[in-house]
Amino acid sequence: MNKPSIQSVANAFAILEYVLECSMISEGTGLAEIAERFGMRKTTALNMMQTLEFCGYIRRSARGIYAAGEKCAMLSKAGAFAGQIRPAAVRLLRNAAELTGESFILTTLFNGERMIIASVSGNSVISVNPALIEDERRFNYSRVTTRVLLAFAPEYELTMFLAANPVDPKAWPELAESGFDGALAEIRRKKICIRTEKECGFYAAARPVFSREETFLGALGGYIPAIRATQDRIDTLHRTLDRVAEQLIKKE
Repeated sequence: MNKPSIQSVANAFAILEYVLECSMISEGTGLAEIAERFGMRKTTALNMMQTLEFCGYIRRSARGIYAAGEKCAMLSKAGAFAGQIRPAAVRLLRNAAELTGESFILTTLFNGERMIIASVSGNSVISVNPALIEDERRFNYSRVTTRVLLAFAPEYELTMFLAANPVDPKAWPELAESGFDGALAEIRRKKICIRTEKECGFYAAARPVFSREETFLGALGGYIPAIRATQDRIDTLHRTLDRVAEQLIKKE
């Protein structure tokens, strides 16, 4: 791998990693120790620490000790959730698909990127393949799971996602009436996002998944082909999403 072209960025990441290490074995580390370890002036180290603190990646105590900040905890939580929950999520989604005949998917946001944790297609002759629907970036804003992720995401995750994926009003027609912020607020209020079979050829619904501490973890979605989208099946899908979300919390 080539040497980083922006050395200050590389130094900032190296310092952040060191602060995280210190946070795991002690209360943290001080400015003088950081400056000495990385061979830089205290003023240079202070500028980097202040930037990391301003961005929320580290925190500084009243005694001047630096430790891991809230964003590091959030990133750790999201990464751990995606890695640890995947086997259980596959089993739970497979069971839901077998019971209902429909398709399910679990997604999360990590470093501003949408990540599919688990995806299972229904066992009916005609079913929706969520992996195909959810795979291409150009369909980002038409996905119910993406909309839920954006509605409940921490501000820094939302900012990173929007920077890489400009809002596409054509993929989200409701924005013409409520605007982007209004649409997200409506999803937060209802705690569910729905697209009907008339819009996309199938019925789609997604709801948020929270931890025991009410931290947002991801979006759980389900799909019914238009030919089977009766009210009874829609009600069953919604109940199944609620049940699986509760089961995921127990596995988290």
